[in-house]
Amino acid sequence: MPTAKRAQQGGVRDKTVVTLVGEAQASKGFKFVASVPPDMCRQCKLFLACMGKLVPGRAYEVVELKDKEHYCELYEGNVRVAKVTQSPITVLIKPQHAIEGATIVYAGIECEVKRCPMENSCRPEGVKKGEKVKIIGVPEDVSKETPCKKKLRKATVLVVDPSS
Repeated sequence: MPTAKRAQQGGVRDKTVVTLVGEAQASKGFKFVASVPPDMCRQCKLFLACMGKLVPGRAYEVVELKDKEHYCELYEGNVRVAKVTQSPITVLIKPQHAIEGATIVYAGIECEVKRCPMENSCRPEGVKKGEKVKIIGVPEDVSKETPCKKKLRKATVLVVDPSS
């Protein structure tokens, strides 16, 4: 079990995880979605300190950088020690679910509009259909902006860690 500092973010217990990030990503505020670790990473002696603590598919944000660096074969360069937290995600949800502070099961939005400008909010990276999310931002009515003409609200959410 990784040692993690717990902080409150919109009422959700949020873990601060120490991990490794590539030099190009080593800046405070950088956001990323953790990927499934490649096979070569699983053999690395730093795997647990690096990708071993991150949940694949979860969005993270760098909140602090340390001076410590390590060489990484995958990046073919250095990676830096960083503290990351779960990153808030903007999603579109149905109005009946749009209650600040509520914890809901994320359903996603099904849409047939090709190249929709709101696609990143209808099917955002970092949250999967069926995961529990906590609404931490006041949902905004965006129904007049949706090309599909669905009544939707834009909300900021955090994925609720079932182990919290």
